Order: sequence, then structure tokens, then C-alpha cells
Amino acid sequence: MEITYQKETKERLDKYLLGHLDITRSQIKKVILAGHVTVNNQAASVHHWLRSGDKINYNPQEQPKETAFVALPKVIAKTDEFVVVEKPHGLLSHATDKGELNTLADWVMQEFPEAIKIGDDPQRPSIVHRLDKEVSGLMVIPLTQDSFDNIKKQFQDRTIKKEYTALAHGQMINGQGEINTPLERDKKTGLMKVQSSKFTGKPALTTYEVIKKLINYTLVKVQIKTGRMHQIRAHFYSIGHSIVGDRLYQTKDLRKKKKVLEQRIFLHSHFLKFKDLEGNWQEFNSPLPHILQEFLNKAK
Repeated sequence: MEITYQKETKERLDKYLLGHLDITRSQIKKVILAGHVTVNNQAASVHHWLRSGDKINYNPQEQPKETAFVALPKVIAKTDEFVVVEKPHGLLSHATDKGELNTLADWVMQEFPEAIKIGDDPQRPSIVHRLDKEVSGLMVIPLTQDSFDNIKKQFQDRTIKKEYTALAHGQMINGQGEINTPLERDKKTGLMKVQSSKFTGKPALTTYEVIKKLINYTLVKVQIKTGRMHQIRAHFYSIGHSIVGDRLYQTKDLRKKKKVLEQRIFLHSHFLKFKDLEGNWQEFNSPLPHILQEFLNKAK
């Protein structure tokens, strides 16, 4: 099958093929990576940008099998402007440079095709904020460009209200507090590390309030005023109270002990509040996932 790209403007190969082949976006990625698609008789990448006159050849082999999502998001609310979902743990918000398939972004495009052209980055359409793969909880997905711009500005202005429930190792002394230390990615490990000098790294501010003190743990409500990668995890690690179940940010004493929560990290985005395009506040709550609630019930 040969297609000649005739548009004057550039367009990404995978995005263009989505409207011309009767297969899903994740399947398109697979056939490109498998070498079944060429541009001008040359092997092409998923993110190849097409120019007018390019000759696209698609040589279908065995139909690629669809990889099942590890878990599906749960729709909490939907309007013409946005959809609010509970992202399950284990699901990436969007693909990284490795080009992972079956992310939340893929699910959004599958369920809401109108979202494909929304946002700033074609690789993550409609994704205006993210949660770590092993973190669960509330996310808002804009369904129009105006809604995307509106919510993005609220994140930039730090007017979005977003809260997490976390279980930290050890007993925290103060009933509330803030961690205001810059974060910077470690070039060797790839993890985020706290900088002692406020002249290096990116500013990062986390506030917390103790909900309940246990013998070995502290249940806290957390807010982040900045959106740095792994911010909550790195900040709590820096004060000696790693988040339960976190395999990346563990204090030295925890590395010697048996893992207490193997399945996931005890971090859940339970509250989200933002303004819609008419200026009305939209507020959503999400209970702790069953596995976390069970662990909490048995914790001492």
C-alpha cells in the first residue's frame, strides 16, 4: 500500500497514519518499529515528520496484537470541556523517550478521539499534568484546546488545588510542616536529589499535615506547590521519612529490611479542584484504593 503525503504543512508519521489505516495508534507504533512502514523507501521512526510529496509505503505482515492495558482508568466525571479520571497504579501517564505503549495518553486517544490534536506535545495529547507510574489518583484530561489552556494556566499560576494521601515510614514529630528545598536530577542515578544550596536545582515546595500517627508509620495529607518529578518521594526521603512501598527513594535503614508493601507505593492523589471555562470551581474526591486501605488497617 502506497500513500503520497500531499499536505503543505508537516505532520508526524504515526499521527497521519492513524487517519489512513484501520488499526489503533499503538498498533501503528508497532508496525513502524517493526520496519513495515517506509518513507521514500527509507526506514522511518514513529516520530518522523512528513513533508509534501513524501511516499509512504505500508507492507502489512501479520496483524500486530494489541497489548492490553495493565489497568484501565476509571472515569469520575465527564463534560464537553474535560474528563476527570482515577489513574490506577502501574499505568504510565504518557510515553517517555523509550516510546512505551498503552499509556494513559493512548487510552485517552482511544476513548476520546477529539483529544488527539489537543495540547502542546503530539506525544502526549491532552495531558496537562501527570502522576508517577506507581502513583494512583485523580487527573483531569481537557477535551478542548481552550480547556487545556485554561487548566495549564491554573497549574502555572499554582491555583489548582491538589492533595495526596501518603504513608511515611517512622513517626513524624510535627503535626504539619513544609519542605522547601530545590530538586535536581542526579546524572548518575537519574533520581531526583535535594540540593543544600538554593542556588542550584529547581525550586520545590511541599507542605504536609499529619492525619494519624502509628507506631511505625505516619499518615499524612500532602500538597505540592511545584510540580517537580518525584517531588513528594524525594522530599520525604530527604527528611528521613521515605514513603511506604517506594523502591527508589529508601533511607539506608529501610534497604536492609524486608519490603513491607511489595505491590506499589503508598501515595494517592485523593483531591482535585480547579476552575472550568466559566470560572466555576470543580471539585473531586477519590477514596484510597482497596490495597492501600487494607495495608493501613493492618499497620501498627
